[in-house]
Amino acid sequence: MAEQKNASVKRRTLTSLIIEPFKQIKFGLYMLGITIAFLVVSAILFVNSFLEQYRHVLSIFNVVDPNLRWDFITDEIFYTNLVRLLVCFVIFMFVLFFTIFRLTHRYYGPLVAIRRFLAELKNGNYSARVTVRKKDELQDLVETLNELAVELEKKHGKKEAP
Repeated sequence: MAEQKNASVKRRTLTSLIIEPFKQIKFGLYMLGITIAFLVVSAILFVNSFLEQYRHVLSIFNVVDPNLRWDFITDEIFYTNLVRLLVCFVIFMFVLFFTIFRLTHRYYGPLVAIRRFLAELKNGNYSARVTVRKKDELQDLVETLNELAVELEKKHGKKEAP
């Protein structure tokens, strides 16, 4: 049994990592949309609070000519912080994409294996079993389906698919 498992473990290629591309992309786009909406709202709130802070400082100290206000606001510090925020945003998007890819792979991979297993059972191959990686989700469901296959095999005998 261990030899069979080792023989079935293959090195993953990029194409085998994308199990259900349309479903993975759809899920990823939902997550990206929600994240971008959150970041846009956060950016608007940040800029508004930043501008209010400058207006408050200008009204208290009155140190800058009102005509030069935007020159004062968009100084070197502003651009430095803008670059830092953009770098953080790019890193965040990379981490989010990687996380979405990993999570969808862990869920859709077992679902594809379960779908194939059910097709085998439907065709009368009661010796079929579902195998998933240890890190995949849905382990409990896979174990239950394999127990079902054992019971069906006991009741209906060992029959290979045509």
